[in-house]
Amino acid sequence: MRRPAPSPRRARAARLAALACALLPLVAASAAGAQGGTFRHETEHYRIETDISAQFTRLVGMHMEEIFKEYSRRFAEYGEVRQRFNVAVFSTEEGYLSEVPPQVRGSTGVFIASKQLLAAHAEDRTPEEVLRTLYHEGFHQFMFEVVSREAPIWLNEGLAEYFSEATWNGREFELGQVPTTRLHTVQQALRDGSYVRIGQLLTLNPDQWLQNVRTDAHRASLHYSESWSVVHFLIHGDNGRNASLLNDYLREIARSKPPERAFADVFKVDAGTFERLWGAYVMSLEPSPKFRCRDNMEALMLLAEMVYESPTEFEKVSDLRRKVLYTSGYHWEITRPTGQKVSSQDRQQAEALFRCPFDEGRSSVSYVVVRHVPTGMPILICDHHPGVVLKAYYRNDSPGRRRIIVEEEVRETLDPNLAQAIMAAVADR
Repeated sequence: MRRPAPSPRRARAARLAALACALLPLVAASAAGAQGGTFRHETEHYRIETDISAQFTRLVGMHMEEIFKEYSRRFAEYGEVRQRFNVAVFSTEEGYLSEVPPQVRGSTGVFIASKQLLAAHAEDRTPEEVLRTLYHEGFHQFMFEVVSREAPIWLNEGLAEYFSEATWNGREFELGQVPTTRLHTVQQALRDGSYVRIGQLLTLNPDQWLQNVRTDAHRASLHYSESWSVVHFLIHGDNGRNASLLNDYLREIARSKPPERAFADVFKVDAGTFERLWGAYVMSLEPSPKFRCRDNMEALMLLAEMVYESPTEFEKVSDLRRKVLYTSGYHWEITRPTGQKVSSQDRQQAEALFRCPFDEGRSSVSYVVVRHVPTGMPILICDHHPGVVLKAYYRNDSPGRRRIIVEEEVRETLDPNLAQAIMAAVADR
């Protein structure tokens, strides 16, 4: 199921599109692919093919095997899977479009049931984005081939989004993450009444879903985020008591029971009661610490743009902190993607931008700056997260246009030079 690529401002927000997913790859992917050659790698459950590099192909295989374990735990009763699934990742959008149906133009990833193929492209994407697309589309592939071809569209997409938000820490996946912008989208819709009524969501068919998300980008975002939130509620709400009932619900659907009736019979509530319980749960949620840290890092990069004439002048976070908090007469305000404003007038809120929620030390600054050696541009680093490092940096999309990228990378895969630079910066903090 495909989804068009997100706009720069909402790249981390809700995956805005239609029956698919969208995100992806390596900074050097296009150059690597242009050199020619196909790289193949087989794992227990996947047959991976890319035109990027042997290393990247193996990385995809490792991540797909690990996320497959999470799919299988959620649907353990469906037994052992003996087949291998096909995954193709292209370095360019052109290569991707040559293999996928014309109606998915604009997407960056899709599961094509007729070909039994998960395809994605890696043009102008980060490695994290590539992998999150594969987690999402990989679930659609798993659902179709292993669990059920009758799954309601809201549940199929909601679970795919749920898995796409998983954090790989080098040892295992951490599920149940709550992204800031996705949560804001649903909470705001609950406040103003623009959310999709649960009774309507349960009965949407794929054609209706596709029509809705194609005609309105905001509604597309809401469809995906609301479905994610319902799945999150079923898995984690009420101390997880309803998580095991998802299989029962799918079985009732497979027996041709109407979706609303199947839902009521399995979860023992009508759509109206469920909507009230779900709404209260969503309004009680807060963004996960990892996402609060990512928000902080994006905000600090915005502040650095305001303070320094050139990004290369941004050398120490402590210097930036002094300039924006203690310069007499200096007033500023930034607006987050959620619309929340942070300003120099609220000292406590402003100071919190410089602290990672995972940082248990006493320092007022959690972050460090290292240099991208070829360009001298700053890379903002947080090294307080289990198994991963968060990075924020500027990317030039075109002459005169620069945007902020925040991504995470497993510590074990860090470039040795970057890892050494981070150690030195942390020691000097």
